Amino acid sequence: MSLAPLVAAGPLRFGASGDAVRQIQLALKQIGYSLTGTGWFGPATDTAVETFQKRAGLVVDGEIGPKTAAALDLAVAGKAPVVAPAQEIGRPLWLEAGIKLIGTKEGGGAKDNPTIIQWAKDEGGDIAAEYTHDSIPWCALFANHCLTKVGLKGTGTLWALDFAGHWPSVELAGPTVGAFAPMKRTGGGHIMQIVGRDQHGNIMGLGGNQSDAVNIEPFAVSRLNKGFWWPGSVPVPPASQIGIGHLPFVQSNGKVSVNEA
Repeated sequence: MSLAPLVAAGPLRFGASGDAVRQIQLALKQIGYSLTGTGWFGPATDTAVETFQKRAGLVVDGEIGPKTAAALDLAVAGKAPVVAPAQEIGRPLWLEAGIKLIGTKEGGGAKDNPTIIQWAKDEGGDIAAEYTHDSIPWCALFANHCLTKVGLKGTGTLWALDFAGHWPSVELAGPTVGAFAPMKRTGGGHIMQIVGRDQHGNIMGLGGNQSDAVNIEPFAVSRLNKGFWWPGSVPVPPASQIGIGHLPFVQSNGKVSVNEA
């Protein structure tokens, strides 16, 4: 079935619902995106569409119009495989959602960044009640926000070490792309998502509140002391993708993260 007729009357975008959306979701699932056919164009579908567009060399607008539908038809048919750069292969949607936020920084001095404050409001519950200024450590807020963006449940707290099993998750035998890696640090904890390994043998981690910003930084392997965790409702990667030796290479300057407070 061609997807092009589904958008003949206009593009499908965030908030849309119906069988046309379900067909798009199932097509994306067929080429490797972790979607189900809910029929609602929510955050997870939005992230998947933008990621597909980026990898296909299309305008990244998050909408399924004629060009995106045609490219998706070809990808499903295997006639135009979408080849991602090596460092992007296998990135789960929550990691993709977080990568799009790289560069978000705390406000200067006493000024708060309204974007970070809004993340907390969107999370609600204890996070919204307790997170009132961006001077408060926000690595767990960022990790929860990434999960919420794609329709998954996180810890619901600002405590990084709660990612060591105190949420709907399973522990993995080792690191893999997209795994959550909580760790103890002086005075508390930190949580980041694994992106790869660098040429110096460090683990590359995406996190919030890393030098007061969202970025990817190297972490010494010895710091990863609270396990590697995966959302419980998502199939775990195969054993061939788990372990330091299976992580893709991501270049770095070798200066490991030392500021996550």
